Amino acid sequence: MQILTIELTGSDSLKALEELENKHLIRIVKQPDLNSYAFPGERLSEEDFKEWVEYAGESPAINISEAKQQWAIQKKKLQKRIR
Repeated sequence: MQILTIELTGSDSLKALEELENKHLIRIVKQPDLNSYAFPGERLSEEDFKEWVEYAGESPAINISEAKQQWAIQKKKLQKRIR
């Protein structure tokens, strides 16, 4: 399972995501982690930024070609489910 946080720009985008959820392609999380650095808001302190960089550095990573391969496989699976 992969988690993706997005910001919706309009009511039509929510309807489109709800359709994907109805097809069991995604799950909409009702109460996201609002402490995510992906959200706009207050500036980070230098200390918080350094902690975030340290956390990111300790996270598992893959090279770009492996990521592209994984995405290609996942993309094919998703396309089969949509059709």
